Amino acid sequence: MNWIFSGAGNMASSLIGGLVNSGAGADSIWVVDPDDSACKQAGERFGVHTGTSLEAVLSTMPDTPVGVVLAIKPHIVESVCRVIEQCVSAQSLTAPLVVSVAAGVRASSMEQWLPEGSALIRCMPNTPALLGLGATALFANERCNVAHKESVDQLLKTAGMTLWVEEEAALDAVTALSGSGPAYFFYLMEHMAAAGTHLGLDEKSARELAIATAFGAASMARSREQVPAVLRENVTSKGGTTAAALQVFDDRDTSSVILEAMQAAHDRAVELGDQLAPQ
Repeated sequence: MNWIFSGAGNMASSLIGGLVNSGAGADSIWVVDPDDSACKQAGERFGVHTGTSLEAVLSTMPDTPVGVVLAIKPHIVESVCRVIEQCVSAQSLTAPLVVSVAAGVRASSMEQWLPEGSALIRCMPNTPALLGLGATALFANERCNVAHKESVDQLLKTAGMTLWVEEEAALDAVTALSGSGPAYFFYLMEHMAAAGTHLGLDEKSARELAIATAFGAASMARSREQVPAVLRENVTSKGGTTAAALQVFDDRDTSSVILEAMQAAHDRAVELGDQLAPQ
C-alpha cells in the first residue's frame, strides 16, 4: 500500500512516524499540504515524499494500491474529497482507499463527494495516539474488503490499540468515551493536584503525585488482570481513607454526573455530524 497523507499536522506525523518505525519504506509515503514549510519539515523528519497538490501527487502514483489519509480539519474534508473525485474522473485512475481521521464528518457524507463506489474507512483516534498510546475506533463502509481493513488496522495500530465497530453511529459513543476521554482524566488530575495544594502540598509536588498516580492506576487497569471495579474494591478498606473519599463521590451521585457529561459529548457529536452533512 502506498500512503498519501492529506495534512501534515500532529496526527499525520504520529501515523507516518509509526509507519516508518514499523518498517514501511519511506519511499511509499507521501505528505500533501498547501503549507510548503510543513511539507518540508515532514520530508526532512521522515524522509518521505512531499507535495503541495493532492491532484499532482495522485497523478504520479505507481500502479499499486493507494490509500489517502484525510488528516485535516473537518470543514475542508468536502473540498479534498472533491479533488480526489475530479482527479480520478479526469485521469481514469483507480479510486484510492480513503481513510478519514477528521472528527464529525460521516461516511455517508463523504461518499457523496468521493468517486462512486469508493472504499472508505472512518477512524476516531484520540490525542495519546501522538505517543503511540492512543485508542482508535474504526468503521468501514460496504466497499471495503478484508485487505483494506487489514492495511488500515496496521496503520492505526502504530498509534495504539484499535477497535472496529459495525455501525457508524457507534462512533458518536466512541467520541464521548475515548475521543474526549483524555480531557476527563486531565480534568481529574488538574483538580486532584489543586486539592493536594489546598491540603498543604506545594504545587509542583501535588501535580507530580497526581500525574504519577493516574499513570500507575491506568497501567494496573491496562494489565487486564482485574476489571477497574475490582481494582477499586481492592484498595478500599472498610472505614479507611479511600472509603471516606469514595463515599463523598457516591453522595454527590458522581456516576450520574459522568453519564450526563458523556451524554452531552455524544449529543454534540451527533449535532456536528448533522451540521457537516450535505444540505
